[in-house]
Amino acid sequence: MRSLFRSKLPLSLPAAGRLGAAAVFVPLLVSVVLARTTIARSLEQLGELHPVPLALAAVALLVGLGASACAWRCALGAAGAAIGLRAAWGCYGIGSIANAVLPARLGEAVRIGAYASCLDRPDRKRLSGIACATVAIARAAVWSLTCAAAAAAGLLPIWMLAAPVVLGALLGGVYAAARGRFEISAALAAPALVGWAAVAALARVAAAVGVLAALDVGNPVHAAIVGLTALAAANLVPLGPGGAAAGAGMALALANTGVPGESAVAAAVAFHAIETLTAAAFGATGCLALRSARRSVTAGEAAGADARLPRGRPQPRHYGSRPALPGYRARYRLVRARLRLIYLATGSNL
Repeated sequence: MRSLFRSKLPLSLPAAGRLGAAAVFVPLLVSVVLARTTIARSLEQLGELHPVPLALAAVALLVGLGASACAWRCALGAAGAAIGLRAAWGCYGIGSIANAVLPARLGEAVRIGAYASCLDRPDRKRLSGIACATVAIARAAVWSLTCAAAAAAGLLPIWMLAAPVVLGALLGGVYAAARGRFEISAALAAPALVGWAAVAALARVAAAVGVLAALDVGNPVHAAIVGLTALAAANLVPLGPGGAAAGAGMALALANTGVPGESAVAAAVAFHAIETLTAAAFGATGCLALRSARRSVTAGEAAGADARLPRGRPQPRHYGSRPALPGYRARYRLVRARLRLIYLATGSNL
């Protein structure tokens, strides 16, 4: 070992530096070897997942995505910008696809632009941004209350009871600093918005419970609450695309609840994979719904333009490929009258 350090480290490095380097690199090497073994066992467990709970988890995630789209629709409606159900579905789905492949939650910016493109108002970008902030606040409020309830039930640490108080104080300070600039209070007062946010949160918990049940994890509700709380905390600083880096925090939190390491890693990987697939499916169908909604709007505008045309004036008729002039009868009568005058003046037989 001594000869190894002499060959790998510079001779000018003191003995304390060598011991420090050994203290850093040896545990790192051991952790890499152990992680490799754990990941191999996790991949084996992924092949043994029960399909029924996994399918129920996918359905729950789809329900959560639909509830989030309805929450966006409620937020825009409270701000005075009505939007159709298919348009809300499509715009939220586009943002979900972007979040699945882009880092740092850049899909939210894509979602704001998609919703703004469906609004026919000069301040549509500002309204979309307000709706995004409103939905985020509603989600944070619902999840803080969920964490407080879980802490009261003994599923989370007792200090999580203060989560709603901390969030309320933070939001109160932000609102006091930005008073008069943003119109968020009216949208938050809408009970439908908070209701849809609650449905999305419960659907996410049900999906996590389904994934853990597919791995035969004991007490899946407790593990799901802990894992999703850790995932939400890790998503405050999103680094990887689609929240992939946050999955490591979820795996560590599950391991701390007594779940075996390989099962924790398999649960985090399976949950992220199902979340990505459901986001892609919801986004693809949402794009089709948005295209259909825009076609309906275009057809309605064309029908309205036809209805606004004057009824007394004769409409142009098309014969073959050559359209007839709108006043062809009047012109025919005028030409006939002129020919009659010529007949009377010249006495010619026409």
